[in-house]
Amino acid sequence: MTLMGYELKKMVSKRTNQIVLFLLVLLVAYTSSKTLKQVEWIDEAGNPITGRAAAVKLRQDMEPWTGTLDQPMLESALVRLKEIYGTPQPDLRPGENNWLLRHNLQGIKHVADLIGLAYGDEYEDETYAEMIESLQSEDLLRFYENKIAGHMAFLYKEGNWGYYSYTEEEKQYIMEQYRSLETPIEVGYQEGWVQASEQIPSLMKYCVILLSFLLAGIFADEFSWKTDSVYYNTYHGRTKSTVIKLLLGFITITLVYWLCMGCFSLVVLGNLGTDGAELMLQSCPRYWSVRYDMTFLQYYGLILGAGYIGFLFMGFLVMWVSAKTKSSVLAVLIPSVMLLLPMFLREIFNPFLRKVIGLLPHWLMDIEQAIRYQYLYKVFGQVTCLVPIVLVMYSSLSILFALLCYWEYRHKQIA
Repeated sequence: MTLMGYELKKMVSKRTNQIVLFLLVLLVAYTSSKTLKQVEWIDEAGNPITGRAAAVKLRQDMEPWTGTLDQPMLESALVRLKEIYGTPQPDLRPGENNWLLRHNLQGIKHVADLIGLAYGDEYEDETYAEMIESLQSEDLLRFYENKIAGHMAFLYKEGNWGYYSYTEEEKQYIMEQYRSLETPIEVGYQEGWVQASEQIPSLMKYCVILLSFLLAGIFADEFSWKTDSVYYNTYHGRTKSTVIKLLLGFITITLVYWLCMGCFSLVVLGNLGTDGAELMLQSCPRYWSVRYDMTFLQYYGLILGAGYIGFLFMGFLVMWVSAKTKSSVLAVLIPSVMLLLPMFLREIFNPFLRKVIGLLPHWLMDIEQAIRYQYLYKVFGQVTCLVPIVLVMYSSLSILFALLCYWEYRHKQIA
């Protein structure tokens, strides 16, 4: 405990690290505030309300359109949408800035968007209002069939660079997953989970970059302080002290991650509500193309779990680089490079290279895109998606880099 206290004191006493801790607090506060403002409700006069008050109003408006999205609800929704779009008032012209249209739609918009996604391809030359006018009750019987047909048409569309390299076996695997989804789905208010899931990847990426400043000095500072000879030339310096440094790194990663993500989740879900935790992802238009039977609660748990693995991997990699190169400057660049590299590589069309890109660690802190992008791999003769692969791979690599840090000090001495 004395050694741990000493190492912790060295970490928190550095002015750079104190600034980093302050920036982490500001980052969580800013991201939480920004997320709350994403939820908006328009009153009868066209005035927008955001945050907790907007969530309460939206929940009330969506109450009549909460439940099983079956034929009766679809027919009721179609009647209501025809009323909205059939009004002679000029203020109801379609448009993002049309406050009256947005006000009338906000309670039923989640159902309206799902209908648009299911039938959009049939009316691609018409506006949404024209499509609603053309739809009849009997057309709604094909709602879930249209969903499957739309996914199949997109998958087999010629020239679609995102799918052209799939084998027939992989295409069949994707379609089997779509067909296995439970129907009919339940719909309702789920803004808290949607907004939290959408904004938390950005928070993770900025947090891991700041975290690297805390971790880079755990080993590298010994070189700048000229104390490295003590660690390299004493038995306990190469064993016990090194273990303490690794333990400090693990505790720092864990505390920073769960405090930041926990505070963010508590603020966002506490204000926007946890309603819809048991709804399937496909109940939200944003996740229309997701092919997994997964509730919002399960999905958010996956986001947090994958993010933690990503933090452990990045953290121990930073510590290993700092120990290996004796430079904290090089070490702090690691997370930024790892997160920015895919932005420059994503336009690569080579099938093999795209498979490699699909295994980069940035997906751990952006699991939503990992689920939406349909990277597929064959493992032991079975087709699978990238999510379980990256979870297992980077969990193992986190342990490997922790062991390499220990090995670097354990067997190195200065004459």
